[in-house]
Amino acid sequence: MNFSRVRASYDALAEAYEARFHDELAGKPRDRELLDDLAAAVGDPVAEIGCGPGQVGAYVRGRGRRVVGIDLSTEMAARARTRLDGVAVADMRALPIVSGSAAGIVAFYSLIHVPRADLTDALREFRRVLRAGGRLLFSAHEGEGEVVLDEFVGRPVPMIATLFGLDELVSACDAAGLPVLHAERREHYEGEVTTRLYIVARS
Repeated sequence: MNFSRVRASYDALAEAYEARFHDELAGKPRDRELLDDLAAAVGDPVAEIGCGPGQVGAYVRGRGRRVVGIDLSTEMAARARTRLDGVAVADMRALPIVSGSAAGIVAFYSLIHVPRADLTDALREFRRVLRAGGRLLFSAHEGEGEVVLDEFVGRPVPMIATLFGLDELVSACDAAGLPVLHAERREHYEGEVTTRLYIVARS
């Protein structure tokens, strides 16, 4: 499988994904803390890149921020529209957002769906849309290489994801002009499999 099939795969499993993950943050206290910190540190709007059905952005919205979502999948975006202030379908490497207009960006487990070679370019695009002093919070799965699945969330749908190292993410942020304020590794919670990585950076 290659990354060009990610859009179709998420379209096919959007309903199952929403059912599985709509309340995932209830069991992830550290994730909530990081999102709380982002919401408190920035103004409006916050762009959620790779928003899926919008459950993460809805949490940030519940902390007083105006959140707009971007997702590659039309079906995911349709579900996010019920939770966020606005949604667009687009590739994160070419965001339909005016340069310097976003106060914050959150991207939970979406950069894993670009090839490793495109990571810095995607982060440069994040940098383009952030206003001066804006904040970026993103997460990834720790590991090496890529994971290719024949099934995801109980559906026979192919999926591919890139695994990253924490130092690798920090270096990519530096190369993209996004100085890192905080880099963190979290051991997996019950029901998770991978170690989680978090980066907080500024524009």
